[in-house]
Amino acid sequence: MKKLFLLSALVVMMLGVNAQNRLELGLKTGFNSTKLKLDYNNVDKNLVKDEAKNGFLFGAYGKIKLFGDVSFQPEIYYAKKQAGLTIEGVNYGGDIKTWDVPLLVNLQLLDLKVARIYGLAGPVASFISKDDLNDLKTSNWTFQAGGGISIWKLTADVRYEWGLSDISDLKTFDIGQKTNVLTFTLGYRLFGI
Repeated sequence: MKKLFLLSALVVMMLGVNAQNRLELGLKTGFNSTKLKLDYNNVDKNLVKDEAKNGFLFGAYGKIKLFGDVSFQPEIYYAKKQAGLTIEGVNYGGDIKTWDVPLLVNLQLLDLKVARIYGLAGPVASFISKDDLNDLKTSNWTFQAGGGISIWKLTADVRYEWGLSDISDLKTFDIGQKTNVLTFTLGYRLFGI
């Protein structure tokens, strides 16, 4: 929880930097589809079943214009992710509730006057707030990349998130567990550029 507080404080401080005509702040919500990426080292693939499961997220984002069409876009959101994992007929799946802090670079690709198309990418720090699974680490890192469109005060984007580190120290099976998440979000700009 201390790490989450420190990251949140850092994001707020960065948002205060030279805000005039360079800062945007908004809210976002959406849904995700999570699937575990497994490494089958010592387990027969036929004994393992992993399924994509749906969840949701809500939070806030900021955007700080750096130069030209490049902006820094920190976010913080609460996400419910679900893991569907069955090994040798035993269900190891369940809900994972996290606080995610994406630190993204936003590049405006096309300005059509009524709409702007952008791409974004960057690392995500993820902190477990509660889970139904056993042996989960309290934090892990992922990487997001995607794109979206901005019209008036609304944004819509789609992103894919690759797990960079295992989320579990599951000792029973040596299968590795990284999260792969497909996310769809809608945002509303409260103020700014």
